[in-house]
Amino acid sequence: MEDIFIAICDDLDTERTNLARLVQSVQSYARAHGISVCLRLFSSGESLLVALRGPEPIHLLFLDIYMPGLSGMETARRIRSAGSDLSIIFATTSQDHGIDSFEVRAADYLVKPFREEDVAACLDWYFSHVPERLRSLSVYSRGEWQQIPLSSICYIDVYDHQSRLHTPHGVITARRGLDGLEAAIDSQDFLRCHRSFLVNLKHVEGMEGSDFRMVDQTLVPISTANTARIRRQFIDWTYMKAWSQR
Repeated sequence: MEDIFIAICDDLDTERTNLARLVQSVQSYARAHGISVCLRLFSSGESLLVALRGPEPIHLLFLDIYMPGLSGMETARRIRSAGSDLSIIFATTSQDHGIDSFEVRAADYLVKPFREEDVAACLDWYFSHVPERLRSLSVYSRGEWQQIPLSSICYIDVYDHQSRLHTPHGVITARRGLDGLEAAIDSQDFLRCHRSFLVNLKHVEGMEGSDFRMVDQTLVPISTANTARIRRQFIDWTYMKAWSQR
């Protein structure tokens, strides 16, 4: 397994005891399970958002809710509005954020003060999902092979005999048929909604008539003949994901 990049975003000036316990717990877990972890610390939501636009990945985020400046919840909203599927675990003094956390698809909560077994339980959940989350798609584009993380693909369409992979950072073209890409991806998070469109449901905000409205507000068409079936599949997928994150 490749290195796992874990970020902790907390008010470092006022939460040193909890922060130290969280860092120690993550490091202990990694040693005990033989996992290579790269740990990054951020003292504000603003600095975290800047880092997320950089080249280094972040796979898992422990995010404090109560911080000066951008709160953890607002930081999470901005992360999701950018199309990121980053796993977020909130750190808080209470669990009175149920509706908001559902909207930003939080994976779990850590209630302060942290216990090592609580951190371990969150990491157990994450690493039980990590093989799927770190999968990538190999495509030949612009004269070289590229590895595109599945989580970064919003949707794929076919135009002028080429498949176009739409990501938050731009469009990648590949001379590979949509059938072949769908088979290579082989993920329940991707749904063939039209003969020329394959959509990543994790980047879907909702259905609007005969279209999927993506997080970035792009409309992706749904086959008219299969609208009812696709709607059911989308609803089933939504409930399944909500249940798996309980």
